[in-house]
Amino acid sequence: MTHPSSGWTAGAVRPTSNPKLHEALRRLERQFPIVEDHRLILEQLGSQMVYTQRSEVNGLRDCHWALVRFSGAIELAFGLTREVMFFYSPYADLQIREFEAAKTAIKMARRDITPDIIFIWSPDPRARQKLDDWSQGGRVLAIPLANATSSSPVSLISVLRDYIYARDLFYESTPVRGDSFFGRRQLLRSLRDDVTSRRVAGLFGLRKAGKTSVLTQLAETMQDSKRMIILRDLESLPSPPEDPIPGLIRDLVADLIDQLGIRHFDVTGLRQLSRDADLSEFRRAVQSTLRSLALREVDVVLMLDEIEYLTPSDRIDIEEGAMPSIAQFLGVLRSLVQENGNFTFVVSGLTSAIVESGRLYGRPNPLFSWAKTHYLSPFDRGEADELAVSLGGRMGIEIEQGALQAFFEATGGHAFLYRSLASNVVQTLPVDVFQRRVTRGDVLRALGSWKRSVAGNLSEMLNHVRRYYPIEGILLDALQDEPEAFDDLANEYPLALQHLINLGLIQEDGRGYETTTVLSLV
Repeated sequence: MTHPSSGWTAGAVRPTSNPKLHEALRRLERQFPIVEDHRLILEQLGSQMVYTQRSEVNGLRDCHWALVRFSGAIELAFGLTREVMFFYSPYADLQIREFEAAKTAIKMARRDITPDIIFIWSPDPRARQKLDDWSQGGRVLAIPLANATSSSPVSLISVLRDYIYARDLFYESTPVRGDSFFGRRQLLRSLRDDVTSRRVAGLFGLRKAGKTSVLTQLAETMQDSKRMIILRDLESLPSPPEDPIPGLIRDLVADLIDQLGIRHFDVTGLRQLSRDADLSEFRRAVQSTLRSLALREVDVVLMLDEIEYLTPSDRIDIEEGAMPSIAQFLGVLRSLVQENGNFTFVVSGLTSAIVESGRLYGRPNPLFSWAKTHYLSPFDRGEADELAVSLGGRMGIEIEQGALQAFFEATGGHAFLYRSLASNVVQTLPVDVFQRRVTRGDVLRALGSWKRSVAGNLSEMLNHVRRYYPIEGILLDALQDEPEAFDDLANEYPLALQHLINLGLIQEDGRGYETTTVLSLV
């Protein structure tokens, strides 16, 4: 009779012959007798503990962790490619600080560890309930080890299946970063070069195209002890005709104080600014701070996201309207870049008027023909396939080539739409099997309900375009409703036409212009 675990031993990991590791594992077993049971389970599944260490973070020196290398069969089935942490807590009342300590240990360890999955054991009878709560909606999945027993090694496989198959890594409601960020390599290289060279840059694209994710990834990969990055979302500020600049100044001062305080730098000058400080006072305080940081060779990068909230053309004339403080604020930022070798900034949003308009609220636009412009295009087929295959693999899902093609055809590679459709399909897959696969048929069957689910998002995306690009909105309506009149309008408004092409809403088809996938879904 075949042992129930025999199929999972394919590609078995060879037991260690290192005497130091043997002794370290025996010490771990003496402190946590359950480890002996777990090692036996792993051996029956062709897997091994390959490293162990005492926890050295958050003062939890009674906690230990071990790293496990699973068999090739298990890695293939569940999308695992690296060692996985088993974290052991002796406390009968498991606390969230132990979960945080485990996550910190992964970041600090000098080994290549799976970053988003941690197995945790604790004698706490409520461990599973707590871990399920703490990892809900987070980026790290905590899997309780309480139900894994050596008398039934496949119980560990069942635990893996129950937790990994329940994940939906495609669905994201917040900016993605780290292992969840895909593609955009050329764009990130260009933006890094802009920051390093102190070129002011503008990143523009449709709503939900991934602009904030790009900025977040750029900030995470560039921030270090010598570079301080402040990412500020402008969506919460009041929009013109109410003046947003006083509130923005207060937010930026608070951000600078927080960042400088973390690094134990002097913040006296910034703290002395009153809540109603004007732009001149703000400029002098920031100038003094930058000069002090220059002595320590520290750079500051400011990223302003959702920049269109400073230029709502449906509420005020952005060229001659009575809102000079916005142009003055941008002028202050430009002068700080020109006068300091350790400061630059990036703006991001839907509308590129902030860098393309010659005049801004009755003044010459300080960013006109000065900031470098980037547009965030949809994923190309290679980037989209990489996202689907990688995230699918981490959920134990194989995605066939026909399904990859269907995903791309249905969404045009738009980041939000692509992830949304993939998420919709994943939710239709069974979770009570040991191998899951997405076929082209699975994607096609999900299209109807998916289109209905994203209809509101698409309408809001296009309404946002019309709100901040009124002429472009007229061109879109003409292309959809009166295509015979479109060419004359496009010739009259070439910049608006180019905006629609850059935003990925229309494309040339060899004979003229046509709507892209995004518009065809509306």
